[in-house]
Amino acid sequence: MDRFAARESGAPGYAEDLFAPQALRDPFDHYRAIRDLGPVVWLDLAGVFAIARFEDVRAALRAPESLVSGEGVGFNARFNAPSEHPPVIRRDGESHWRLRRALQRQLAPAALKPHRELLRSMIAGHVAALVGGEPFEAVEALARRLPLEAVAHLVGLGETDRAQMLHWATASFNAIGPLALDGSDDPALIADLEIQVDVRRYLGGLDPSTLRAGSWAGSLFEAAERGELSLADARSALSGLVLPSLDTTINAAANLLHALATHPDQWRALKADPSLIPAAVQEGMRFQPVVRWFARVAAQEYHVDGFEIPAGARVMLLYGAANRDERHYHEPDHFVIGRDPTDHLGWGTGPHLCAGAHLARIEMEVILEALVAQVEHLEVGETLRSANRGLHGFERLMMRLQ
Repeated sequence: MDRFAARESGAPGYAEDLFAPQALRDPFDHYRAIRDLGPVVWLDLAGVFAIARFEDVRAALRAPESLVSGEGVGFNARFNAPSEHPPVIRRDGESHWRLRRALQRQLAPAALKPHRELLRSMIAGHVAALVGGEPFEAVEALARRLPLEAVAHLVGLGETDRAQMLHWATASFNAIGPLALDGSDDPALIADLEIQVDVRRYLGGLDPSTLRAGSWAGSLFEAAERGELSLADARSALSGLVLPSLDTTINAAANLLHALATHPDQWRALKADPSLIPAAVQEGMRFQPVVRWFARVAAQEYHVDGFEIPAGARVMLLYGAANRDERHYHEPDHFVIGRDPTDHLGWGTGPHLCAGAHLARIEMEVILEALVAQVEHLEVGETLRSANRGLHGFERLMMRLQ
C-alpha cells in the first residue's frame, strides 16, 4: 500500500524511523507521539499502519479473524515468506490451536508449579556468589543464567544446542525489521534473516533420540508418535517452545533488575514486603516491555475509533507503546511495584498470548526471591540499550550486589 492510499483512510502520518538505532534504544518519546497522533497512524518509512493505544492494541490482539498472523508477523517480505510448517506465532485458526495445545501441556501454570523449587535451587547459589563481589555484566552473569539452565533441563536440549538457540533467538527477533528502501540495509539484519534458514535446518534434522527422556521437547515427539501431531508440527512447536523462552525472558529480567536498581525506593519496598514480588514482575513487564511490536494483516476492513484500515494492509501493534498509555494507566512513566498491572500487554493477550509467559513469570519471581533474601543494595554502572528490532533490552548492564 502506498502513502497516498494510506492517507485516503484518514490516518495521520508519522515520518520518524522507529527502526533507527537511537529510536530502538530509547523508543518512548516516539511511542507517545504516535499515541497522541490518533488511534491509527500511518508509518511512512515502514509502510504500515500503527496502533499504539492500550485499548486499541488489546482489542486488535483479540481479533484474530480480522487481523491474521498467517501472512507473517514481521515487517519485511523475507521474514514473512510463506512456510510449509510455520511456527505457532505465524498460524491462525485450528492450525494455531493444534500447536498451542501441545505447548500448553508443559507451560500451563499447573504443569509448571512442581518445577518452582528446582528453579529456585538453580539461581540461589549463583546470586550468593555475586553478592559483595566486583561489578559484573548482569545480562550475561545474572539475567541469562536461569533461562539457559531451565531450557537445558526442562526442554532437554544439550549444551551445544542451547548455545545455538540463544544466538538464533536474538537473530529471529532482530530479523523482524523492515529492509531499507534505498538498498542500505544493515548487514546484521541480512545475516539474521539468513539465520532463519539455519533454524529451519536444525529443527528439520533434530534427532529425537538425543533429547533427554521426559523432557518437554521429547514429549512433543512422543505426541507425534501417538498421532496427536505430525512430525513436522512437533518440530514447529519446538521452535515456539525454545526461541521465545530464552531472549524474551533474559531481556525482561535485565529490564526488571535495572528498574529496581534505578528506583531504590521501590527496591526498599520490595525488601520490606516480599509478597510484592509477583506484582513487581508484572510492573517490570509493563514499564519496560520486552516485545516491541508484532504485525498482523487485515483480512477484512478493520475499524478503530472511526478510522478504517483497508483489507490487505499490514498493521503494526505496538505493545511497548500500549503499556505506557496514560489513557489507561495513571502516571505510566513511573515504575511503581504496588501497581500490579495484571492486564499489561507485555506478553500480549488473546489467542497469541505468549505461550511461555507463565514460565517467564516464575523465573523472574525466583530471581527476585533470591535477590531479596541475599542482597541489601542494587547498584547500576555503565549501561547500553540494545538496538534489536524486535526486543527492548540491554546489550550491556553493569551491576554490583551489596
